[in-house]
Formats: sequence, C-alpha cells, structure tokens
Amino acid sequence: MEYFRPAHQNTTVYISLIGILTALTMVATIILMVPFPTTAGYFNLGDVLVMISGFILGPLGGFIVGGGGSALADLIVAPQYAPITLIAKGLEGMFVGLFSAKTFKETRIRMLDIAGVILASSAMMLGYLLGEMFILEYSFGAALAELVTVNSIQVIIGSIVTLTIGPVIRSYLRDMTYGGEVLSESEIQES
Repeated sequence: MEYFRPAHQNTTVYISLIGILTALTMVATIILMVPFPTTAGYFNLGDVLVMISGFILGPLGGFIVGGGGSALADLIVAPQYAPITLIAKGLEGMFVGLFSAKTFKETRIRMLDIAGVILASSAMMLGYLLGEMFILEYSFGAALAELVTVNSIQVIIGSIVTLTIGPVIRSYLRDMTYGGEVLSESEIQES
C-alpha cells in the first residue's frame, strides 16, 4: 500500500520522513499566522504539508505528521487548540493517505487522490467546527465563520498544492528508494 512503512525495508527512510515532515509542518503552521478575530484560531499554511505527508507516507504517516506537527505548533501559539488539532489534522493526513496509498504506483493524479483530498478537507473542517463548538464552547456562528473563511481557504490551498506537486514528490521518492522500479505489493512485502 505505501512505499515507506514501518514493516518495510525502508524503515529508516519512513521514520526520517516522518521526523522531517513533522518539523516542517510545525514550522509552516507557525511561520505565517493570520489570527481570526472571533475565535483564537488562525490561518496558516500547515495544511499543505499535512496533505503532502499523507500523500507520500500513507495513512499512518499522514496521521502522525498531520496531527503531531500541527498540534506541536498549537502548543506554542494556541495551546487550547492542540487536542482538537491533533485529531482534526491527523484525520486530514490519514484520509489523504488512505486514498493515495491505492495509487502509489501512479505518476499522475488519479480520481482516488482527488477523493482523498476532498474527504480529508471535509474531515478537518468538520473536526474544527465540532471541536470549537463542543470543546472550546464557541457559538455555532463563530465556529462556522472560521470554517467558511480560514479553514476552507487553508484546505483549498493545501489541496491544490498537494494535487499539483504530490505526484512529482511520489515519483522522486520511488525513484530514489527503488531505483526507478515500480514494485508490486507482493514484491514490497517480500523485501
């Protein structure tokens, strides 16, 4: 299902990519922050790396990087959001990974990739909407306003970037790891 998974010969590459992408996700989340006036939420570019991580690392890596990197950023700038972020962004990375894991041999975007990005975007936005209403106790109006403005823009940018450069990164990592060979699932499991 995935090139870089713990039970595979590329465990070192997988763990290294998780560490690097977690740190980059945290930095991308913090580097450009635009606060939202009615909540303590903020616009950021972390969704780009959350989705890219799911795209290249599969569901497990996507969940770890998406939830972990984003929650670490929140612990620094908006700690009350960290538990919500861990789940919402973790699910975002996981859903991209679940769908893109089925297209890992492809060099171009497939409908499954698009479906994964759409489902991931929906999961993230719903996670924040519910989390802000029930955990942070913001009004439905305030939570919805943030969803429509900040969160929707974040996932649109993340989706466009992921669907644009994801296949290039996936091909590069495949070539780097397997010398250009596209291995079948059984060949990956045997190695």
